[in-house]
Amino acid sequence: MLARIELLSAEWRVLFGINQEYAPKIGGPRRLARMMVAPDRLAGLVNGLWRNELHDRWQPLAFGLTTLTLALPLASGLVGVVFMEEGEDWLYATPVNEVSAIRPAIFTLIEPHIRELLRQGDFVSLARLVGDHADSTVELPTSRWLALRESCQQRAPALLKVFERRLALPEEYEGIIGALRHIIDPQQQPSLDSWLRVQASRGTYALYFRDIRVERVISPVSMAS
Repeated sequence: MLARIELLSAEWRVLFGINQEYAPKIGGPRRLARMMVAPDRLAGLVNGLWRNELHDRWQPLAFGLTTLTLALPLASGLVGVVFMEEGEDWLYATPVNEVSAIRPAIFTLIEPHIRELLRQGDFVSLARLVGDHADSTVELPTSRWLALRESCQQRAPALLKVFERRLALPEEYEGIIGALRHIIDPQQQPSLDSWLRVQASRGTYALYFRDIRVERVISPVSMAS
């Protein structure tokens, strides 16, 4: 019997991170992620999935992971092979500039992965990771994105620096939202204005500023242990 379980970007990164003994591989120009577990070593993976940190600490991310955990019973004599691969269909989606809001509980878990992708300059994979786990996102066509950056440069230079470093922490949120409300023209930025009025006040978030001009295919990256 073959069962197919989909994991979101941070879920398989978490799973790979706590199972380095299986030599997971991440990266490459096709953005593939793979891990295989031989039948005689599958019990170790199952035991790891049932550890409390996946049920408690990782609960905000545990959608497919929960399904996977329940699908693999905690028992001896298990037979099977686990093979995971991140498909490439998402690479063909038209990229768009975005401001994405990430809940603090989620951000705490995925921040190490965000910072590693920032370090690598792998903004394509980063866009996928944030897109999978953002609470809300506002999209801006390039013309409005550039106009917003110009407004920042003229009226809020400190905010432009936030755009350039891509990532803003939850403790910076209120100041950034206040600055955006101060500088934007609702007629010129209707989608951003709508997001600020409807979504922005629902909580405090980390923010990711996606600029598609920096996205490119990077050389293969192996993270095998």
